[in-house]
Amino acid sequence: MQCSYTIAQDHKNAIGIRAGLPFGISYIRYLDNHSSLEAIAGTRWKGLSTSFKYEYNMETNIYPGLYWYFGGGAALGYYNNKSPWVDVPEYQLVFGLEAIAGINYWFQEAPISIGFDWTPLFNMIGYADFDFLQFGISVRYLF
Repeated sequence: MQCSYTIAQDHKNAIGIRAGLPFGISYIRYLDNHSSLEAIAGTRWKGLSTSFKYEYNMETNIYPGLYWYFGGGAALGYYNNKSPWVDVPEYQLVFGLEAIAGINYWFQEAPISIGFDWTPLFNMIGYADFDFLQFGISVRYLF
């Protein structure tokens, strides 16, 4: 990601752990000054969840290294019926649209970033619902 923040100029990729819903791995590929692609793979409702999103990044102008971002994409996965809120056949395949909005901080001293995001999900196929309570904290290594 090319920006005025010096640590970010040499890094085009970031990978790390995402704690929250879903819990898993986050990978980001920075395309240019403001664009990135993010893939998240994790666990959800005793199943698996994947999502692929385009994100627009901007400096906050509050503090060097602090960025906000937003975007959207698609989500694919399967849920098990072990949740009290999901009453579907065992291992229901799901597909939907997912948005994202968050804030990310790049540490100047080390190639690490930490971020907080909100990822509302609208499943259209399989277990159809709107899940607006997906939040997560990610810690990523930049390379």
